[in-house]
Amino acid sequence: MCVCVRIEYRFVRQRYCVRTQTTTATTTWGHVMRTQEELRRLTLEVLGEDYIEYSVSKYTLSEDIDARTARIVCQLSQVGKGPLFAVEGKGVGFIDALFNGLKSGLVNEYPSLGHIHFVDFVVSGNFPKTSDINSSHSDAPNTVRLIIENTTGREFTFENKSPSISGSSVAAVVKGIEHFVNAELAVLKVYTWIEDAQRRSRPDLVEKYTGTLAELVENATYSEAIERAQASHKGLMHA
Repeated sequence: MCVCVRIEYRFVRQRYCVRTQTTTATTTWGHVMRTQEELRRLTLEVLGEDYIEYSVSKYTLSEDIDARTARIVCQLSQVGKGPLFAVEGKGVGFIDALFNGLKSGLVNEYPSLGHIHFVDFVVSGNFPKTSDINSSHSDAPNTVRLIIENTTGREFTFENKSPSISGSSVAAVVKGIEHFVNAELAVLKVYTWIEDAQRRSRPDLVEKYTGTLAELVENATYSEAIERAQASHKGLMHA
């Protein structure tokens, strides 16, 4: 049964490979691609209570501006479960260092994170007009927008708004990593549904779940995660 699922997965990747950035529904090779928000809702629908939320409340940053290097140390927590592990990352700046740190800390468990990369971020402020010359507007709300790209060139946008630029930056990066972690979990869950449907000789469900998988793989590349799940399944069968 595992071999059959693997063939289905490769077909899905070939048939529905995403080649363009999209925040709205787009048609590629006859397939209407989901928007980012639709993908998030589909992931939440598949995972239900298993949907993971992360948080970072404190961090320590050291940066050499002349050398264009930054190092960040922080604690990654899972909402509802508490601290997970300490994260250390390096990069050309604060955002890059945090993104690299979270990726490296989670990629062994979620290999699809190795196929995404940070490409851009934008900070914008909403400064109200005032006649008060003593007001610095330093507490004005700021919006940080982070853009992450997968291996097919599709871009995903994550943003957060708060008076703190650094706080919004952390939240946006965490949202991005969280999105792709949950997408991988959803792919693996649907994979088990397909296996179960095949064992029960339910081609109708196989087709339905393969369609769901076709939409979920618009997020990133999951070949390593699928192969790991297959190897684990075979190991249990021979145990």
